[in-house]
Amino acid sequence: MKETKLHPPSAFEPQLTNEVLEYFAVPMLDIYCDVHEILNSENDNNYTRGTAIFGRTYEQFKKLIKSQECPVDVHLKDESFRFVFQIGYAQIGFCKGDFTDPKSLKLRKYTPTNYDLFQVDDNQPVIWKFILNEPKSDEEEAFVEFVGFNLATVPVAYWRSNDNLDGNKLHLVDPITPESIHLDAPLIGDPDEDDLQDEHLDTKFK
Repeated sequence: MKETKLHPPSAFEPQLTNEVLEYFAVPMLDIYCDVHEILNSENDNNYTRGTAIFGRTYEQFKKLIKSQECPVDVHLKDESFRFVFQIGYAQIGFCKGDFTDPKSLKLRKYTPTNYDLFQVDDNQPVIWKFILNEPKSDEEEAFVEFVGFNLATVPVAYWRSNDNLDGNKLHLVDPITPESIHLDAPLIGDPDEDDLQDEHLDTKFK
């Protein structure tokens, strides 16, 4: 893989600190471990485990958001299986897959009008995902990545739940300072379904 230069999420949205990202990533990993410990019978497979992981993560994230215990304000924008929540100006979801292959993540396509609070360019993330990364061998451990993609679904922001970056050749550069603009409080409303690309809702991690 070609070396990719990525910025920390907080370079684009200051509220996306390590503490905030861990608030969601740690329970996500706990669910993964619990499911693999419980669903290990001869009647279980990647499908049964993947469905359970998705369902439990979906329910846990709703509880985390509604508990109001997050270090920053979190707003649940879409409670369907599309599941979108907002921190600051970042609209966030979760999935499983390889962030270097955005097509595998089935990312939604947003139009720039959904993000008219920013002067959108190739360096501006508009789609944010917590991504479960399963171990590829018994020696590895699962981890969670938090990735921001631009309008072309190219990764431009990156965070990982542990510091041992050994899988993808990433180079985190110094935080950038976005151009300062005066904004009112973010508008919290239901997503405009007309601005989403049609897609199959895959409610399982396979």
